[in-house]
Amino acid sequence: MYQATVFEPGGYRYLPAVFQYSAGVAAEPGFALEQARFLKPVPLAQAYRAVEQHLKSIGRPTTAFAHCELRAPSQFNDQGFIDFNREYVKTLESWGVYLPAGATQSAAINPVARTNVCPEYNKPSEMAMFSFAYTVPTTSSIRSFIVSGGGEARKGPQPYSERIVAYGDTSPEALRAKLQFVADEMTARIQGLGFGWADVTTAQAYSIQDMGKYYADVLAQPGLIPGGLNWHFARPPVTGLEIEMDCRGAVRQVFIS
Repeated sequence: MYQATVFEPGGYRYLPAVFQYSAGVAAEPGFALEQARFLKPVPLAQAYRAVEQHLKSIGRPTTAFAHCELRAPSQFNDQGFIDFNREYVKTLESWGVYLPAGATQSAAINPVARTNVCPEYNKPSEMAMFSFAYTVPTTSSIRSFIVSGGGEARKGPQPYSERIVAYGDTSPEALRAKLQFVADEMTARIQGLGFGWADVTTAQAYSIQDMGKYYADVLAQPGLIPGGLNWHFARPPVTGLEIEMDCRGAVRQVFIS
């Protein structure tokens, strides 16, 4: 389902997906992924400057930027999500990591992975960045990767309402089906990067629905969350979505203000 492509200026490979983000990234040999987490979410414009300053301070180019976690004040409708993403990629283009569709290629190229969710409580007043990740040189043989956040929407050009699994249904059967779809998507992305669930050191779920009763047979019993699961009481970014997951392996974390 996924075929990884190397982004040489960044020192990582990625899973091509949609124009606004890739489905996941993994460090190439000689590099490792490191995540910088803000002590609290930072408004996006300010966060972009912080990213540039941090990368400069450690001697890394902006093309090393590989992933970010965003926090939104509320869910988007379809058009609102498109409008936000068109603005979002402008900064990535200025950093040399996003290439819009044009004469040299028919589709936009965006190697940067992303998770974008909406906290149900203590939400930001505007779009904010929670963390970002980038590559750094390493002599370690440990391989690191990050899988983008994914919800229960099938791929395609149709409106989300036509692609969301069990759209508008939060019955027990529907919630389990949604979680199973997301788990299968995470498996496909992990495998596309050349890893397995045994390599996952952090798995995260984002939902305000009580799916705890389904975690055992959908995730734990099949061996999909060997390192446990972090549950964030947050919604996916688009109205109608109920569950999102992301995961990563062997990513070092640092904190910045």
